[in-house]
Amino acid sequence: MIQHLLHISHVSKHFGGNVAVSDVSFSVEEEQIFGLIGPNGAGKTTLFNCITGYFPATSGDVIFDTKKINALRPDEVCKLGMARTWQRVKPLGSLTVLENVMVGAFSVTNIAKEAEANAKEQLQMVGLNDYATKSAGSLPIGLKKKLELARVLATRPKMLLLDEICGGLNHTETDTILDIIRGIRKKGATIIFIEHDMKAVTSICDRIVVLNSGEKLAEGTPGEITTNPDVIAAYLGGGHNA
Repeated sequence: MIQHLLHISHVSKHFGGNVAVSDVSFSVEEEQIFGLIGPNGAGKTTLFNCITGYFPATSGDVIFDTKKINALRPDEVCKLGMARTWQRVKPLGSLTVLENVMVGAFSVTNIAKEAEANAKEQLQMVGLNDYATKSAGSLPIGLKKKLELARVLATRPKMLLLDEICGGLNHTETDTILDIIRGIRKKGATIIFIEHDMKAVTSICDRIVVLNSGEKLAEGTPGEITTNPDVIAAYLGGGHNA
């Protein structure tokens, strides 16, 4: 039997008269890597914000692990097992890399030694263990992206929402992040992935939803999405690397 860890049912988000997300529905299975793509302004990050409690949805339901989470705060959503990254990485620059990851770990323990052990495990997972004592603010963008990933992994999530985790990275850095994501999935996590790099999306995602002007345009496998005429017209034909 297919187990859906996340179900988005007719979710809309309005900001005054502006409709940012309109009647979007989809489900994500356990241990899937699920892509969310679309042009700039399509509503992808707004939908992430509705899912994780940063914005309340205007209408519709967000069901995570059989629980309706519409009214929960972001910290409450995190405690249920959902964590996210942000487009713009903002580490606590005056703290070390290890201390940054411990901040995430303190969401699941109040014991410093446990938080430190958890943080070291996540630094090993993303390949940052050699940078543990470095100032987080001194890292280049590629390593800051890894740090962001390690910090959310320290919350022990069932589901990760990654908002352009490969944004600003070169091809080698992107391939490294994708390998890390595959490793995270092997450990049992479910991942939703906003990304503009179509090569990255199609190489790693099991299914993809395309948003356009806040509405769901298409859903399918990477092969179905990249050959869908509506998607090509609205998105892939707009100069993006398919």
